[in-house]
Amino acid sequence: MGADTPGAGQRPWGADEPAPSQQDGIKLNSSAGAADGAGAHEAQTHAPRRSDGDHARAEGSEGAVRTAPYIDPDDPRLREAMAFARAVTDLRQEALFNFGEMTGVKLTAVLGQMLEHSELPDSYLKTVKAVFAAPDGYREMYEKFETPGSVIVLPREPGAGRVFTAHALLADLRYRTGARVGPLGFGGTQRFPVRRIPLDRNIGYLLDLPVDEETFAIGSEFGADLRDVQKRLEPLSSRLVVLAAPQQWERIRHGAPQDVVPFLAKPQAEKVAEAWLRAEAPGLDVDAWLADSRIKELLAGQSPADALQIVSLIVKANRFQGRADLKGGADFNRQVLDVVAARRNWREDLLTWHRGPQRTGFERNFLLVASLLRNAPVAHVYAQTATLCTSLGDPYGGVEGQSAPGVIEMVDAIEASLGDDDTIQFSKPGWDDAVLSYFWLDRPMARKSFLAWMAKAPTEKTTEFLETFSIDDRKYLAHRVGSFAVRWAARHRKGEPLEAIALAWGKDDVLWQAAVDLISAAALHPTMGRFIHEQLLSWSKQTKDEKVALRRMTVDICAGEFGRRHTGKALRRLGYAAASPHSALHLSLRKAVRNLWTDASVRSTLFDAVISWCSDGQERTESGRRAFSALATLTQADNARLPVLLAGKADDADFEPSVEKLSSGWRTLLDPALDDEEASGILNLWMDAAWLFEDRRPVVFSALRGAVDVPGKAGGGHPRHRLRDLLYRWQPVPSADADPQRVHLRHELADLLDHDRSRAVEHYKPRPGSREASPE
Repeated sequence: MGADTPGAGQRPWGADEPAPSQQDGIKLNSSAGAADGAGAHEAQTHAPRRSDGDHARAEGSEGAVRTAPYIDPDDPRLREAMAFARAVTDLRQEALFNFGEMTGVKLTAVLGQMLEHSELPDSYLKTVKAVFAAPDGYREMYEKFETPGSVIVLPREPGAGRVFTAHALLADLRYRTGARVGPLGFGGTQRFPVRRIPLDRNIGYLLDLPVDEETFAIGSEFGADLRDVQKRLEPLSSRLVVLAAPQQWERIRHGAPQDVVPFLAKPQAEKVAEAWLRAEAPGLDVDAWLADSRIKELLAGQSPADALQIVSLIVKANRFQGRADLKGGADFNRQVLDVVAARRNWREDLLTWHRGPQRTGFERNFLLVASLLRNAPVAHVYAQTATLCTSLGDPYGGVEGQSAPGVIEMVDAIEASLGDDDTIQFSKPGWDDAVLSYFWLDRPMARKSFLAWMAKAPTEKTTEFLETFSIDDRKYLAHRVGSFAVRWAARHRKGEPLEAIALAWGKDDVLWQAAVDLISAAALHPTMGRFIHEQLLSWSKQTKDEKVALRRMTVDICAGEFGRRHTGKALRRLGYAAASPHSALHLSLRKAVRNLWTDASVRSTLFDAVISWCSDGQERTESGRRAFSALATLTQADNARLPVLLAGKADDADFEPSVEKLSSGWRTLLDPALDDEEASGILNLWMDAAWLFEDRRPVVFSALRGAVDVPGKAGGGHPRHRLRDLLYRWQPVPSADADPQRVHLRHELADLLDHDRSRAVEHYKPRPGSREASPE
């Protein structure tokens, strides 16, 4: 965990102590904590922190935020505070799934954190503690949770703060006891396997139960199984937090220990907003904002997710105003009005702008493109506007000459400004997302054309306007477009935006990986995950050749963290996708099977699924063969000569495939209709294992004998003949330098195959009929 790993007995900062950005006398400008994207300005610095009563305010609640005297920007305490505020910003954008506001570097770091949560990092846990507003009952719940063997169930709907509460519990556990903390996947079966819990000591686990669906539902005995979970956890000094939907928990809770669902009040939106604002923008006059009646009205009765949306608008509004000197209460009042208008999607302002008497289609499209491709070079926005005009059938007169309005004129027309880096800057919080929302509602007949253009926009590798458009630029646009597509699709429960980018980016490795990362992250997101799960199930069944990319996207996502967290769901989706005959999908399937194998607790279920594909008869046989070959060629980490399927059982928790199922897999590899080198390479590996590891020899021989113990096909060859040919390739005879033991093994297996064949012939010999008794 690093050199700064806390030890047992240390207290966490967060709910009880100030975060680093609020310590040591450092206070940031309101714009410092809102490094909200690539266009965020350099933070200004201020004098040591004063008490809340020292803040200068105008009369009433709409007070002004005033700056304090300058301090040394090289102060290490200030740099630490600024870094922490940026970390809070990143966490907020992750929670809102708004990666398009971030630079490519930040995006990579945050997505990596989201998609590789094998252990929650200290930096993330510190940030969680700083912004967590503990509801009533939390402290008592934590005291119970700290008891070794404790299991806590949080039966709440996604978006109600359950994930953040669970992470806060784990953060407290980490900093009070030194425990390592991280997620635990449910596994591949309907019943949670208790052996899935590792034997490591002092661990805090988070188990997010897969949502019930048509193809997968958790067994009703889960509640009773929690007693066995407690017994396994207690001697290991470990604990478990379980997240469940209320209706799901009602179905599976029977038999559970009585105290696993402690009292916990609902989070209050006002407290949630206050905690985030103080952590992200310590220079902001938080008291003034939260005392304003209009902000109170916005927050009243809102969920934690909605409160976070309002926090985002406040931070942005203050950032925009923070670029100029604040001069009294009018500026603060303007910011509040902007937040209220933004919460209403700027509908009235956008209506006024759109129906301007001289407004042109080129201007409307320029605003739309600038809003979607935020922080892109303005020349690219200008060129893409022309492309969008063509896609929508809007005449614009061309942009090559001077008949159409130029860039500077267009920036002015959409009431924006041009930054020093030639990117377009809006002065209203949430304006760009509101523009996109307005267009979608206002122009229903243009949606399909817009989606097609949107998906194609990041694919442009060359430009015609003497501006560089690098791979990083394309990545950034892909993340902006992709995060918008995911959020919009989930909000409206329409998969078209996601399908558009999957189909358009399938032939570009950079964009394809961006799409896989974003949709994978969405599949793990607490509020939009269920919708993404449904989309993946639908895509896995897609049979149209022109939409094979949707199946491939499903397989690639199942190969990652989604497959490890929701293995049962992933295997079902992989099973449908495996019916595809396309070779590109087979390569993805191979990767998925190998990735899932790394989780020892799902190996039995995974192997059974692969063998079921092998035995399918037609549809999935080819995918089953390739999936089986992926496992058959996978070797032990500490011994590259021993295939994992032959490793045997080191203890009771290990999985060892049966000979019968190994034979089923090998039967697909020895199909006489196939003529490739793959089976030869696999047989060489397994026969080498039989030669080097004597105790594995019976398994190899039995699996191969069982694979060819089938009747031959009329007019075709027999798998026994193919096996004998491959054996000869493994060890030709005669050979001057042949190892005698290898020659002996070849002859031994060949003799056994002949013996099996002779028994089969004997079995099918016609028997002489018995003489009938003569009638008396």
